[in-house]
Amino acid sequence: MAQNQQERRRGQRVEANLRLSVNVPLADGRQVPATMETLNISTSGIYFKSDHYIEPMTKLTMDLELPVGDRDGATAVAHCEGIVVRVLPEQEDDQAAHYEVAVFFTGIDPEGLQHLQQHIALLLTAAS
Repeated sequence: MAQNQQERRRGQRVEANLRLSVNVPLADGRQVPATMETLNISTSGIYFKSDHYIEPMTKLTMDLELPVGDRDGATAVAHCEGIVVRVLPEQEDDQAAHYEVAVFFTGIDPEGLQHLQQHIALLLTAAS
């Protein structure tokens, strides 16, 4: 594998531990609301830990809670839709402590996108 591999993502990915509410679809067609924690985020997708196995190509609706403004604890919610592009482990496993799920955004509300962009910019500034 080449060491100088070029980044292919449109949005810069940053580590972030944020609260994420996901409607997890079940085999019987029902959806179960679940609260997850993000591992990293970008304006084009999200990577999070899940207690549930979620099949690749599954459509998800999610609410991402983002810190905003100068007030301590102030948050805004970005309403997102996306499609699962990767899950680790790749198959459902009773022995797995958790799954790592990568989702590509197919939609995000404009105000939520603005808050997401601001939060990512803040995290990038803090990291440099």
